[in-house]
Amino acid sequence: MRLKDLGEREIIRKLLELIPEPKLTRSNRIDDAVLLKDFDLVVSCDAVCDITDKLPGMKWADLGWKLGVMCVSDVASKGACPLGTLISLNAPSELEMEVVEEFYEGLVEASREYGFEIWGGDLGEAPRFLASLFMLGKVKRRFISRRGAREGDLVLVTGKFGLTGAAYHLLLRGGQAPSEHVRNTIVQAAYRPRARLREGVILSEIDGVSSSIDSSDGLAESLYQLCDVNQIGIVLERVPIAQEAIEYAEYNGIEPLELALYGGEEYEIVFTVRRSSLDEVLDRLLSIGCRAEVIGTVIKERGLFLKVEDQVQPIERRGWEHYSRSRNRNKYLGANLCTW
Repeated sequence: MRLKDLGEREIIRKLLELIPEPKLTRSNRIDDAVLLKDFDLVVSCDAVCDITDKLPGMKWADLGWKLGVMCVSDVASKGACPLGTLISLNAPSELEMEVVEEFYEGLVEASREYGFEIWGGDLGEAPRFLASLFMLGKVKRRFISRRGAREGDLVLVTGKFGLTGAAYHLLLRGGQAPSEHVRNTIVQAAYRPRARLREGVILSEIDGVSSSIDSSDGLAESLYQLCDVNQIGIVLERVPIAQEAIEYAEYNGIEPLELALYGGEEYEIVFTVRRSSLDEVLDRLLSIGCRAEVIGTVIKERGLFLKVEDQVQPIERRGWEHYSRSRNRNKYLGANLCTW
């Protein structure tokens, strides 16, 4: 059976069946980052490829920045701070050295912004440009797993959604921005995403935060993953959408909710909280300028739902999944194929 017939989740499931259960970790093996026992250290890895990650008009420095942010976001959603990284870079022999240098300049920018070191790595030859980053982080107070949500918990997010979804439509499907401000805002969100590092550290200091995940796979898919691992359901009462995404969607005849639920790669933290800790969470995050929002409630019935007036409707499961075309992004975005 080919990889495209399975999809990322099923491939991971099959591989985990082959791998012995680790003895040095305390978190489950499908979390954003893994906690090492007795060390308060977390490890994570991610990768970018020019075909799937370099958007039209995106600079190589932007791609290097994005790779750093991808790993920082995973570590941050677990309540940890990044310490350092190892990078494995594979590229064609015909690629100009200036491209590699520019890519590293972006990664170095991210390292300075988020306080991690670049320790070294490996260099190899390959038909396409592919860079993988391994990141080590340290838990500041406690590790926040995806597992821990229970019925009655509130579901919160650290920001608004839809900007990168709008950017993908603009850059890949030829959409039109209603103004220069809207265009610049949505493109910047895709080219230079931000990780919620300070927010993740604060969440780790509050015992009432019960589970956490970043939204890089899309808001809907991230919520579904929380439902899966905790064997619960979630009812959304609202989805915070960035104003520029709303304006772009209306101008192009797109449903804004579609961009917010399925755009992906926005690197917000999606987390659950005991009701008794809500005020503390909101106040602590607001103290660093983050206006976290309650978007829903954890319920016993499995699944993801949206409450519209008095009706509760199921939300289709779509979002980013490697090797799967049926669940990738949304119907407005298309494939993310770019060349250098």
